[in-house]
Amino acid sequence: MKKIILSMALVLITLISFSQTSILEVVAPAGGFYTAPNFNVSWTLGEPVIETWINQEAGIIVTSGFQQGNFYPTNVPVDPTAGFSVKMYPNPASIQTNISISLPTMSEITVTVMDITGRTVKQDKFIPTDLSYTYPLNISSFKSGLYLVRVNSGTNFNKVVKLIVE
Repeated sequence: MKKIILSMALVLITLISFSQTSILEVVAPAGGFYTAPNFNVSWTLGEPVIETWINQEAGIIVTSGFQQGNFYPTNVPVDPTAGFSVKMYPNPASIQTNISISLPTMSEITVTVMDITGRTVKQDKFIPTDLSYTYPLNISSFKSGLYLVRVNSGTNFNKVVKLIVE
């Protein structure tokens, strides 16, 4: 019995002496860097951080938590679809619906109407007279159901809108 208790005590002492305690925290809304003689800790906005240990002599870096390399934003990208919008009214419709199209630059417009299986029912190409243009779409010959209307302007702008025909 003494051997079992002694063995258990030895295992417990070994586990305690070699265990590591890590406390997870999320640093927000800022970041920082802390240096101590044996380790460095760095964190950034919203990053789960535990610690980073650096041993310069051995060239070892041990990181616990999410890390991101240096990130230097140089500009804010411009939204490539800015100025392009498509609205359809009335929807649902039975005879005609209007497609209101706003363009950033003049270009040819392709309007493709597809049924729910993806089969093209109607396709029209035109050049609008203005950057804000309303295209009347005649749907009087369409059967009742759900259709997808794709409006494409050049190669960069593409929008799909659902149309319900009554």
